[in-house]
Amino acid sequence: MQYDNQQVWQWFDVLTEGERKLTPIRSFQFEADIALLTPETMSKGFAVLLASPPSSSSALNNLHLQSVYTTSDKIVSDSQVPSSSVRAFALSNNNHHALVLSDDAIHRAYLPNEHQEISLSALWQKVWYESYPEPEFIWQTTAASDDFEAKYSLVPIAFGTIKAALFAMLFSVPIAVFGAIYTAYFMSSKMRRVVKPTIELMEALPTVIIGFLAGLWFAPIVETHLPAILLLLVALPLLSLLSGAVWYAIPKAYTSKLPSGLHPFTLIPVILIAIYLAMTFSSDMEVMLFNGDARVFLATHGIDFDQRNALVVGFAMGFAVIPTIFTIAEDAIFSVPKHLSDGSLALGATQWQTLIYVVLLTASPGIFSAVMMGLGRAVGETMIVLMATGNTPILDWNIFEGMRTLSATMAVELPESEVGSSHYRLLFLIALILFSFTFVVNSLAEWVRQRLREKYSAL
Repeated sequence: MQYDNQQVWQWFDVLTEGERKLTPIRSFQFEADIALLTPETMSKGFAVLLASPPSSSSALNNLHLQSVYTTSDKIVSDSQVPSSSVRAFALSNNNHHALVLSDDAIHRAYLPNEHQEISLSALWQKVWYESYPEPEFIWQTTAASDDFEAKYSLVPIAFGTIKAALFAMLFSVPIAVFGAIYTAYFMSSKMRRVVKPTIELMEALPTVIIGFLAGLWFAPIVETHLPAILLLLVALPLLSLLSGAVWYAIPKAYTSKLPSGLHPFTLIPVILIAIYLAMTFSSDMEVMLFNGDARVFLATHGIDFDQRNALVVGFAMGFAVIPTIFTIAEDAIFSVPKHLSDGSLALGATQWQTLIYVVLLTASPGIFSAVMMGLGRAVGETMIVLMATGNTPILDWNIFEGMRTLSATMAVELPESEVGSSHYRLLFLIALILFSFTFVVNSLAEWVRQRLREKYSAL
């Protein structure tokens, strides 16, 4: 610490370009001259005695005793000391009390400094912590050392929540929405009576089971067959489109022999064969494309790889979200009045034109609600991200690295936090943030759904 007149500077020993330099980190400006300063015990705060400024309504012989916590950059407490001839002052071990020695008496002051490490800047802005080379967003609430300073930045875990939900939605929305379109519009009623309840039953599968399978079974498969997984992400959609083109190129004399509604079964062998070939030749592709080791290749190009990563979470959470989106979207599409599509076809439109310009527009409020419901579930999902990620609160869009979400943080840390502590209260703030986000998403979804319904009600 260094102070001069009305300003206090905090300095850190910072490692810069291989050399340690004493660097000024932050400053604190006060409204009066500083008479005395003392650091707090086992804390990052300090206390100062200030002479009353000329504009103050306090008596001229009073001094202000202020407690400041440096990391959160806030004045924690402010009290008056009824003496101007102060010789020294000291703080108690818990930093809640101060003894002020003047010429004629000893004064005791109470410094209420509960939850001093919490502030808006500490929660949502970069903070320069001691022993770090620069300001960073860090969530780290426990450590083995008594000299540890808790770091309560909510940015990494809020970012992890958005990252997990985004990858899950990228995987689930196309499959669920396109599957709902085919089931409701193209599939035969007999087959629909089998497919729809089967997918709805997937929603009853406990997410803890999905997380268990994703973390202990699927994640090792992704690590071992990484080239095959990356290839299948691109190859399966392309093979599906190619299979459809080949199907339409086959003369109708042959395709018409297949009963209506069973066309999806022609695609299943293509998908199974593609997966088998990719897994079988995964090691050969790894040798050809990644010099024998995909993880080492990625590391040499600055891309870290964790076994439990965002890719695994995207598949697992997407699998859990698909039934929610599919059910609502399929009901919305199937509920479109039959006379609308019949009228469009009677006027000369094709099935695809009827689907795009009549059915989907009419069902768009329900489809949008389905996507928003899936997003809400993905944001609030706990067990899958808890078991299928490394629970590392980092800021990185890398799909091969893990993350920590708000809900997983609550599940991991709430049982071990001290009741009434700053950490404990902050976990309830996280719960409030999740609730607020869900409320905003649902409100926005309802508003958009009403606007879409008003816009296309004329159909």
